[in-house]
Amino acid sequence: MPSIHRSAKARAHLIVAYTIGALALGLNLHCSGPQREGPQIPKVPEGFMFDANASKARNILADEWQLRQEAWVTMGDEEHSSIYFTTYRGAVSREEVAAAHDAQASRYGYLEYGPLEDLTIDGRAAWGWLETQVYRGKLASLEYKAVVAYDSLSYAVEFHSSEPRFLDPAALKALVETFRVR
Repeated sequence: MPSIHRSAKARAHLIVAYTIGALALGLNLHCSGPQREGPQIPKVPEGFMFDANASKARNILADEWQLRQEAWVTMGDEEHSSIYFTTYRGAVSREEVAAAHDAQASRYGYLEYGPLEDLTIDGRAAWGWLETQVYRGKLASLEYKAVVAYDSLSYAVEFHSSEPRFLDPAALKALVETFRVR
């Protein structure tokens, strides 16, 4: 009788171990890259985790247009990075994006705002700019923001980082320009 009991107990432990392993593998696959439909960056840099419930305090466009927000994030003690995707109702124009850029620049004066650039992202009209934050004379963070217009939706893509590995404006812009809707 004791050997049957141990055998059942061992089987139960194996089932639990396999279940935990399968869940961990599933979560790892979900977090390791954009294996889903919707807005995405095809090659998310290493160390980012997906957060389907992310929420950003400052949105580029009017909040009432916002339909959804999600992000890829890293977390460190003092440094972090995020790639936010915000879905907005309706196709926006260059003028609306320029107005949003100017409104943020006038409201958040502690950031340095680069000029609005005309871009093509995912084969569509897009507009973007670089934001720089300097603290005590030292570069503290960079953020490249872009808005991509589709037929009935628009997407904001925002790559913010205070991590030294991403403090290159051209690299941030290049990653944002890989944005796609799948």
